[in-house]
Amino acid sequence: MAFKWENGRRYHAYKDGSYWAPNDDRQQEAEDLMHEVYRIILGNSLYEAPIGDNPQKVLDIGCGTGIWAIEFADEHPSADVLGVDLSPIQPNFVPPNCRFEVDDITNEWTYPEDTFDFIHIRSMIGCLPDWTDFYRKAFKHTKPGGWVESVELWGNSKCDDDTLKPESPLHKWVEVFKKIESLTGKSFFWDDKMQESISDAGFINVSGRRIKVPIGTWPKDKTLKQWGAWNRHFLLQGLEGFSIRGLTEMLGWKYEDAQLFLADMRKELTNPALHAYLDV
Repeated sequence: MAFKWENGRRYHAYKDGSYWAPNDDRQQEAEDLMHEVYRIILGNSLYEAPIGDNPQKVLDIGCGTGIWAIEFADEHPSADVLGVDLSPIQPNFVPPNCRFEVDDITNEWTYPEDTFDFIHIRSMIGCLPDWTDFYRKAFKHTKPGGWVESVELWGNSKCDDDTLKPESPLHKWVEVFKKIESLTGKSFFWDDKMQESISDAGFINVSGRRIKVPIGTWPKDKTLKQWGAWNRHFLLQGLEGFSIRGLTEMLGWKYEDAQLFLADMRKELTNPALHAYLDV
């Protein structure tokens, strides 16, 4: 397996630069934490689509560590589950009905049309030059009557009171990623257009919802407090990996300045007076 190293972090070598986050152990732990965030939010479920009890062909796009595909394969022995990612970081020992391929899903898909009963899409922000075209590919390769589920944790922090100040580094972080977006041509902020893109791709029976996921344990509600604790744990674990390549290699920051900014970010993420949240 070939990898590339920058700033002490390991990145995929296949289609180098296509994805902005590392694939080392630290970032894999962050990905698995994010998986737990999603699973908790969905009531300990892996998905919401009404796929029935007997799915046959399932595709997991951007599978990362493979945790979703592996758990889905365990829960659905009838399914042939394929996980696709740029990084070959998935474990060798997996359920017999689960396998992984290294591929770039922004290229043309080589699967036959109408192949999959269920396509699972997650954590694709910053990966796609054209979201609508991407969903068209998913539509083309989904069986009639099949389902596609697309889930994203968007990075634009929000607040329903005045505790998220204009000078917050969380706002600066968004501006940083808007600059990276302009350089790469791959959107990090497609939440307001996501449902429209899916409909434009040809899907019918399209439904979507926004879920507020707190940052930290500030909510009084026990469930939201749990969500917030997991979400903050994930953000703190993944923050450097999400940010360091963009700040240094793309925007030209000095490594030391990038680390000072990330220190400010960590301080803000752990600020007990901050009542911020992210949208899923």
